[in-house]
Amino acid sequence: MADKNVADVKTVNLFRNEEKHVRVIYDFATETGAVADDYMLMIADEALVITDFWVRGITELDSAADGATIDVGIDGGDEDILLDGVAEATVAAAALVQATVVEGAPNVFAMPLALAASGQIRLKIIGEALTSGKCEFNFVVRPFA
Repeated sequence: MADKNVADVKTVNLFRNEEKHVRVIYDFATETGAVADDYMLMIADEALVITDFWVRGITELDSAADGATIDVGIDGGDEDILLDGVAEATVAAAALVQATVVEGAPNVFAMPLALAASGQIRLKIIGEALTSGKCEFNFVVRPFA
């Protein structure tokens, strides 16, 4: 497993009453995308709450046999709380992919999601290496205090 940062990784800090929209780009042309690669997308400079999350496809994520999936979650915690096993083709050009809801009794929703100071949000590539694609990860965050 390779532990990397996306070139566009963001460190987020906030004023007390501020809400911020954070955009982070994953681009295969820059990052590559081997199976089990683990990319840092965002680092919390202070405790914060993620109030919304979505992925916008720019160009479709693809792999040789269409077997790649992606997870997005907290490093060292729930590593697939935001996205869990999302098929690469789901992240197509102009697609909008929202956080995974786990059905159950009760249903488990990803947000709001608290992230401790120095906490990291990471992208994991699972099953098969990516061969192309570009997408934008979007986080809406507020201070957790």
